Amino acid sequence: MTFVGVPELPGFRTMTLADRPIMDQLFARYPTEISELTFGSIYAWRGYEGRSELSQMDGHMIFSWFKPKFGRIILAPIGPDAVSMIVGMREMRFFAVSGFKGVYGIVEPDVGRLKLSGLAPVPVRDEWDYVYRVDDLARLQGPSYHTQRKELGKATSQLAPRYEPMTKVHQRECLELEDNWCDMKHCTLERFSSAEDRALREALEHLDELGFFGGVALVDGRIQALTIGERLNSNTAVVHFEKANPAMRGMYPFINQQFCSNALKGYEFVNREQDVGEPGLRRAKEGYHPHHFVEKHVLLME
Repeated sequence: MTFVGVPELPGFRTMTLADRPIMDQLFARYPTEISELTFGSIYAWRGYEGRSELSQMDGHMIFSWFKPKFGRIILAPIGPDAVSMIVGMREMRFFAVSGFKGVYGIVEPDVGRLKLSGLAPVPVRDEWDYVYRVDDLARLQGPSYHTQRKELGKATSQLAPRYEPMTKVHQRECLELEDNWCDMKHCTLERFSSAEDRALREALEHLDELGFFGGVALVDGRIQALTIGERLNSNTAVVHFEKANPAMRGMYPFINQQFCSNALKGYEFVNREQDVGEPGLRRAKEGYHPHHFVEKHVLLME
């Protein structure tokens, strides 16, 4: 598979919306479980520290990425034999001369194959994706979900929120919600939060072009929560963004439950991404009882 218009390694270029057909074909042929590896996600984050540049090598797509704890890095190559690509890139001294620190987002069985090649990927718990059964999050049944049902009940009785599928009609109010959220959280003062703000705005502006779909929750006719996701593979959707008015308790459980109930009926699983090591976020994600994790590893090169 050759990607017309994409430079050969070590060359890179920035992704554009015109790359979606190539990327859709690529991910259909080589489906992934990793939340970052979708066209929409890679495109939306292209403004953050050199992310989302494209290259190719021997029928594999190579994506530049950036993680503050590692620096400039590449995502696990997508193609028929990612392990051979990683080994080959190391042998050609790509990492030594390019400034890339290594490869992020490696999962089994490639982890085991790389170890057999003498390399040592290490697990990065803060970056593991949380994957849930859609039916569990939609129904919230049993004692395990008592807290979530309680919060949802309060929101429903006190606020009477209403769910709607997200469309372009909601764009302006969604941007207003994001503005208010950022003001409360001072997101522009921190580089990653500021980048997430830009990525969410990209998602809202190009919702259909990126293959995203979303939902909103309205209270008294005003949007007070939003969520945006996309197809990850044949049985899994991924949620990339979820924002709610912090002053309205229960809106996060509400938009989560309603999105699963309405937008994700055709999926068995939903990937709700990582906790990035934040204790509060980890408690919240663990409290929803994930079915499994996508155990991502990183391979740092000397």
